[in-house]
Parts: sequence; C-alpha cells; structure tokens
Amino acid sequence: MNKPARALSTARRSVHGQIVDELGRRIVAGEFAPGSVLPTEGDYSARLAVSRTSFREAIKMLAGKGLVESRPKTGTRVRQRSEWNMLDPDVTTWAFGTAPDRTYAQAFFEFRHIIEPAAAALAAARRDVDDLDIMHRSLEGMASATSLEGWIAPDLAFHRAVLIATRNELLVSLGHLLEPALTRSFSIVNVEPAKRQASVPLHRAVYAAIERRKPDAARAAMTHLLDEALVDLEEMIWGGGRTGSKE
Repeated sequence: MNKPARALSTARRSVHGQIVDELGRRIVAGEFAPGSVLPTEGDYSARLAVSRTSFREAIKMLAGKGLVESRPKTGTRVRQRSEWNMLDPDVTTWAFGTAPDRTYAQAFFEFRHIIEPAAAALAAARRDVDDLDIMHRSLEGMASATSLEGWIAPDLAFHRAVLIATRNELLVSLGHLLEPALTRSFSIVNVEPAKRQASVPLHRAVYAAIERRKPDAARAAMTHLLDEALVDLEEMIWGGGRTGSKE
C-alpha cells in the first residue's frame, strides 16, 4: 500500500479532474441513481463555465471507472452499481466519503477479512528480518503518535508491511488500490487518543505471531483485529457506546 492520496492525484490538478470528482461523488452518493441521465455537456458547461472538452474528458474518466456509459441520442447514463469498478481508488474514496455508505463499509470489511488474515498467515511463513523491522517501527510509531495524522501513516505502514512480507506481488498491488479507503476508515475510528492506543495491542498480537512464524496464530490475530475494527467503525458512524478502536 503506497501513498494514500495518490488516487486523486492527477484529477485534482485539472478542470476535468474537478468535474470527475464532483460527478463521481454525486453518483456514488446516489444523487444520480443508476439508469439516470447526467446533465448534457452543454448544460453542465454553461452552468459551471467549463469547456465542453473538459466535460467530455471527465465523462471518459468516469466511464473508465465503470460508473457511466455514453450512447448516441440517449446521452450519458449512470450504470448499475454492480458494474462499477469498486477497486478503483477514486470510487473507494467516494464510497468512504464524509458519510460512508453502510453497505459499502460492510462489503469493504468482508473483503479485508478475505484478504488480510490470509496475508498475515503467508507473512508469518515468508517474512524476513527487514519485514519485522518495518512492522516493529510501525508499531512504535502508532504507540508514540500524538495526533490522528501522526497515527495514520504508521498504521498504513504496518498493514503494507504485512502484505509485502507475503512476497505476493498481486496482494501488494491490491493493497495500493485499497489504501484510500483504508485511510478514510482509519481516520474515522481513530479520532480519539484512547481509541488509538487501544488498538496497539491487537496490532502487536499480529506482529508477534508473524515474528514467531505461526501462520494460524497470525491469521487469527488479524481476524480479531478486523472484527473489532468493524464494530468500532459501525459504532462511530451509526451509533453505539463501546470505546476503543482496533484498526
């Protein structure tokens, strides 16, 4: 997992990128429902004083993410949610926006449950000294963090190091795609210092199992961490009273 803000890099520095961001967020939020027709390039360009070229480029980018399709005479329609590229970094960022979609959040954690415990088990079998050093330094960074911003980087680094330790390039690449959503979920459940500190022991349990080369224990420790993280996310967003983030 690398550079969490990368997903929205080129887009945010251009006019058509800003259009992509606005329309993408509105589509994912349901303001433009599947099957609905987007504003025409003429209407959109006139309303926001942007060029038709910028609008067309934005539509091409959204089509590449599976969100829309353009056809002659019928205009640009929003595709069914099942056709969206949910692993696209921009789509994950929009779905994990200011008010995350509950269905998406649950699907995201189900996906993590499929990937990360298995990755931890592989890491326990394949890790080397350098992997352990990175994980250990990440844990120390989490333990000593005095702000949310200071916490997120080592938290991401820990999960990234686990994937790298698997020696599986596909898992590492998958982690890159998921990092925007991970960053957002970490920022939601780890706002309070007490919650951040409560998660350190669970990360240490994952590390300890990987260090001891115990694949089953590593799998179980990562599963437990994710179980607790999902509960905390749901309580932070949709109500509940338990304290202590585990992500």
